[in-house]
Amino acid sequence: MVLALWLLRTEGDVFDAYEVYGTNPNVFSLKINHSGVFIHHPTTCYIDGKSNYVDFVNGDEFSMHEINAMIQELGYPENQIMFYHFRIPDQPLKFGLRPLGNDDDIRFMLDYISNFKVLEIYTEHWVSKLNYDKSLCKVVIEELIHGENQENVNGNQEDVNVNQQEDDVIVDKNNIVNVEVVDMRSFKVDFRDHLNEDEEVDVHNNIDLDDFESSSDEDDLDKAVRKFRKKNKSKNMDDVPFYVGQTFPNKEEIAKSIKTYALKTRRQLYVNRNEKLKYSAICIGVNPSYISQQLGGSTSDLESKRKRHPTPTCPWRLYLSKNKVEDSWLVKTFIVDHHCLQTRHVKLYTVSTIAKDVEAMVESNPDIPIKALQDFIQKKYQISVHMQKIFRAKVMAMNKLHGDFTSQYMLLRDYCEELMRSNPNTTVKLEVEREFDPTSQSRKFKRIYICYGALKTGFKLAGRDILGLDGCFMKGPYPGQILTAVSVDGNNGIYPVAFAVVEAETLDSWTWFLNYLGDDLDLYANSNFTFVTDRQKGLVPALNKVFPAAEHRYCLRHLHENMKSNKWRGNLYKDLLWRCASATTVPHFNKIMNEIEKQDQSLHKWLQDIPAKHWSRSHFSGRPKCDVLINNLCEVFNKQLVGGRDKPIITCLEFIREYIMRRIGVVNKLIAKENGFLTPAATNTFKKIKSDAAEYNVTFNGQTKYQVSGPWGEDRVVDIENRSCSCRRWELTGMPCKHVVAVLWNMADNSIDVGEPEAWVDQVYWLDTWRKVYKNSIDPINGRDMWTSSACPTTLLPPKHHTQVGRPKKARRKSAEELSQKMTGVGKMPRTGRTVKCLTCGNFGHNKRSCKGQGTSLGANKGQEAANQGQGSSQPSSHTTR
Repeated sequence: MVLALWLLRTEGDVFDAYEVYGTNPNVFSLKINHSGVFIHHPTTCYIDGKSNYVDFVNGDEFSMHEINAMIQELGYPENQIMFYHFRIPDQPLKFGLRPLGNDDDIRFMLDYISNFKVLEIYTEHWVSKLNYDKSLCKVVIEELIHGENQENVNGNQEDVNVNQQEDDVIVDKNNIVNVEVVDMRSFKVDFRDHLNEDEEVDVHNNIDLDDFESSSDEDDLDKAVRKFRKKNKSKNMDDVPFYVGQTFPNKEEIAKSIKTYALKTRRQLYVNRNEKLKYSAICIGVNPSYISQQLGGSTSDLESKRKRHPTPTCPWRLYLSKNKVEDSWLVKTFIVDHHCLQTRHVKLYTVSTIAKDVEAMVESNPDIPIKALQDFIQKKYQISVHMQKIFRAKVMAMNKLHGDFTSQYMLLRDYCEELMRSNPNTTVKLEVEREFDPTSQSRKFKRIYICYGALKTGFKLAGRDILGLDGCFMKGPYPGQILTAVSVDGNNGIYPVAFAVVEAETLDSWTWFLNYLGDDLDLYANSNFTFVTDRQKGLVPALNKVFPAAEHRYCLRHLHENMKSNKWRGNLYKDLLWRCASATTVPHFNKIMNEIEKQDQSLHKWLQDIPAKHWSRSHFSGRPKCDVLINNLCEVFNKQLVGGRDKPIITCLEFIREYIMRRIGVVNKLIAKENGFLTPAATNTFKKIKSDAAEYNVTFNGQTKYQVSGPWGEDRVVDIENRSCSCRRWELTGMPCKHVVAVLWNMADNSIDVGEPEAWVDQVYWLDTWRKVYKNSIDPINGRDMWTSSACPTTLLPPKHHTQVGRPKKARRKSAEELSQKMTGVGKMPRTGRTVKCLTCGNFGHNKRSCKGQGTSLGANKGQEAANQGQGSSQPSSHTTR
């Protein structure tokens, strides 16, 4: 039994936690909502539940065990499955709930007890219906349909609903890309101008107005000041922020105080004088007595009859003048009384003021709905604000937090200088366009290329000479393309190497990108390197131009999509294509191609037009120690960048940098937990190979070669000295195949010292190699206020762009195949290609509801003839077809 350090409050007891606990920072009360369920329509709420209070909870002793003990005290059995949720104080349920399941969640909850003495938790029983931020979920991609482990994914194009995908999808099960979960929810780039922010100034200075102009003696002035301070000492500044004799340093502080007072009291204040030496405000609120005299008791038309400079009907007035001697503003007249009604439409609550109020909420949750912000403001101030006003305030807050799309281009050179300063050996290439005027001091942004020094070193240590190349769209007012070069590490995880922001995927942009990439990775025109692409029109000739000797693999998924668009759809053609591509030997490849020719000669000819060296393992080289067939490396990386692709240019680049930096940290934590010889992914793969090797028999030829025989007459030759097998898998992947493992076991049985089979695996899969790669980390950078100004004399402007008509599209443009799959209902046959028939006229192309007498059906003729015969009519029936 758990000893309770708290007390369950009896129903009906009156308990003021703030009065009882006082200033004790560690004691609080807990409100437990239980026995209910969450519903989300029309808004999130907790229904059919009960509430109980637990008092004298000690924060130092509070834990999940204490919560379980409280739940048991309420009568629930110990073995019942419960889910706990903490509600952030002053936040609605929809956005304020946080999971409560471990020590980190408890610490997050206890951060609030210094300001709130009553915290609230909610319980769910047996199953939870709440879904928290999906950015923590692992990337879901098309290949996951056939995978067994959801932690290993193949990467996909974004916004694809996996549940709606059919089985006609190419899957590379041998090269499952591991995606480490990187939490980017806390990502933010602060572009607030700290250097220009006004410091808080004490505006509550007292000064006497009696004989202010005639007081020339300093002793008399000091005496008058002491007299007024004593007179106003008992005034409550929280209720009335103004008093006669008060000084303000500038007009901005005056306006701020007036807005705060108008919002707090819900009065319709109006600044009627804003001059160089004078400043005054009046109240133009609705005065009931004045309305009854002027409008005969009606208040409905008051707003429409109000003038631009209305006559005040309320005595409230504030008047200030400039004190030239002290360079401050002095309150000379202040009438505190109001005779008007409070309003729910405070005009001084402007967009800029709303932006300051919601800035913290937008910073913590950039995707917060406009309706949620409107509800927050209405509940906090009890006023009504239009949705459009809230929208403009949110945009203003986002621009303040993340920076304006246009202004960030002016700071881009400073950002590049900071990157190269904080991360040595980093390459940053910025290309600009000249203005038409040769004397112009401005340049237009065109492209930027970034390759961090740590990534260069890590890629060379990884030892896998393969890169996936792809591009994805920017989603902002200045659209472009993000070009990425991604490799694969020893754990089959993505390893970003370089990226660039360009105007479009063209031959020129790809050539520019590949030239700088080759310089950073020491690649030349005759380098034996491997690239994987999706056959983009500008990329293929660029590769042939910059790296003519490199091996160029085509993504099999895109090849399959092209095949389906040419009429070869279905599992039959997909399986034939996959068998052909996954064949590791030329005889096996030719055999399957003959099967394709027998099945469909046109498909056989279509595949023959594409050289097999680009898409079949039988023609791949073994240089990169990777037999990947799908460009899921870039697809997975591009998926992770979705959160930054709609941001301004520097914020987008910072999102990419911070994601890579955080991912390196996550991988290092995984490495610290491992103690084997190989990486986790390689260990699992090799375990499967050793399991399959048990079915094979080995025959030694007396030299260095072995014949390995297995089920179904499968015979292969292994040459231990040359480290090769006739199946070519050892050559392609760098990992001994099942035939080689069987040979190693046979050699060990014959007293030949071969060591452990894992020692024969290539170094790219070693845990030590993986550790060395991720020792190269990306360093953080300073904030904007500490950047060194660039010495370049020209100003950088955003690229030239013509805004398209209509609302900007953020969703990815889907292929025709994806759209057809989306239109197909789950468990139903598609209706595409079918023509509807009208039941009234019998014609095709319309239904009964839209029929306008286009024709008459045979059934209608027979029905009319039967009706005529029944009536004994001798006249034959007739119809005229129009």
